[in-house]
Amino acid sequence: MALTDREARERAKKNWPLWRLLLSDMSITYSDLDNMDPDDLAEANAALDIHIEQMNKQNKKK
Repeated sequence: MALTDREARERAKKNWPLWRLLLSDMSITYSDLDNMDPDDLAEANAALDIHIEQMNKQNKKK
């Protein structure tokens, strides 16, 4: 039985650290995610946050 839209959305929210990295411009693949433990995921998301902050600062300077 297929997931309802609500169930799919809840699963996506629960797995957001994975989806966020996959959807980012970091070229992370499903295979990469499969090899990462929770600490790796947390660190990669923190690195993405830092990258976004730096990009926003650069854009404000322009």
